[in-house]
Amino acid sequence: MREGDTAFLYELARESEELKLLEYLTEAEKPIIRYRAAELLGGLNTGTSERVQERIGRALLRTARTDESDDVRAAAIDAMYLRSEGYLDQLIDEVAGADLEEPPDWMAVDRTVDWLETEYPEFRLVAAAAAGRAGDENATKALVDVFTDSDVRVRANAVQACGKIGDPRAIDALAERLDDPQERVRRTAAAALASIGTDRAVEALAPAARSDSESVRVIAVGELDRFGSLEPLSLLIDGLEDRSELVRRTAARTLIELIANAPADRSHEIRREIADAVFEASSPDLTTQLLAILGGNQPAYVRRNAIWLLGRVAENESEPGTEVLERLVEALDDPDELAAKFALSALNELDGPVLIDRLRTFVERDGPSEAARSKAELVLRKKTTESGPSREAVTNSVEFTYVSEPADYTAKKRERDGESTADGERDSRRESVDR
Repeated sequence: MREGDTAFLYELARESEELKLLEYLTEAEKPIIRYRAAELLGGLNTGTSERVQERIGRALLRTARTDESDDVRAAAIDAMYLRSEGYLDQLIDEVAGADLEEPPDWMAVDRTVDWLETEYPEFRLVAAAAAGRAGDENATKALVDVFTDSDVRVRANAVQACGKIGDPRAIDALAERLDDPQERVRRTAAAALASIGTDRAVEALAPAARSDSESVRVIAVGELDRFGSLEPLSLLIDGLEDRSELVRRTAARTLIELIANAPADRSHEIRREIADAVFEASSPDLTTQLLAILGGNQPAYVRRNAIWLLGRVAENESEPGTEVLERLVEALDDPDELAAKFALSALNELDGPVLIDRLRTFVERDGPSEAARSKAELVLRKKTTESGPSREAVTNSVEFTYVSEPADYTAKKRERDGESTADGERDSRRESVDR
């Protein structure tokens, strides 16, 4: 395509004249003018009115479908990608919604994957993303063939597509992308292997979890919870002992996610196996990482499972540290009821003068809620009274039901709710525990 005189378009771009550029995109006779207008619109996002942004997005979408020049169509796709207004997703959805063997007429190819072989990276990007959304295993080989594409967007979308499709034939090629020069591709490859989730996928991800590159290890360890099973547990335990604090922190967080994502019917089994593996490894840094996680602004499911795991670690130590005891005592006032129950259960299993001191301080100071103060007093009485409440008494307390895991809590709460339901009717709105 000859350059021609397009200097005036750059002047319009400098002055943020989007509507005038839009006019040249839709009405100019010369392809080079339309091409340059599309290119410049992609670089502008001036925050003009939503109506103007919609006009531009629709015009770019129409241009990508109908312009007679492939150069202009590719420039329009690139502009939609840069503007991030959702119009490129519409184009991809249109392709994905059609049969991959019978793509939309405007693509002018026999099969969607034929676009993966064009000279335009923008076309290859659309084809890769659409194949992934369609989930067709017949596209796997063509997608793998562009894993080494010169355009990082194409590589990343092809890798992601294979993860969505879930075809085990892509595992070896995905493993090779764990060393991609772009972190975006490495991260996507790790996620894709985790999405496939087979034993072979775990094996393929293992070298990345032990890579010499810290960033690769972080990416691999951070994706291990996606497997939905205990297959990658040994890699997580290794991550807890990694030389990098970032990897150790990531491993601890992933371990919490693995616990949280455990199926309800396997919750007890998975928690027991995780606890056993952690105790056997005796990772000295796990406590530090759990405290750091709890020190941040975490969602309820993270707090409750971090508190549960911290309690199990503390029970396994001869003398839990002051900071651990402090965190567990403070968790009695957690706004999440189950997190507070986990803290109560853990404290009920611990002993020592430091714990008694922490509990007394908590009870005596202003700030804690009455419910939290009552929980602390209950544990304090047990620890300071020679003939104090037995574990059974604490366990059966109506207000402070002892729990060791979410399923235990749910069952006991349902039992308690059932006792208060008139004529033995089942309450159809009994509380369930999320995650």
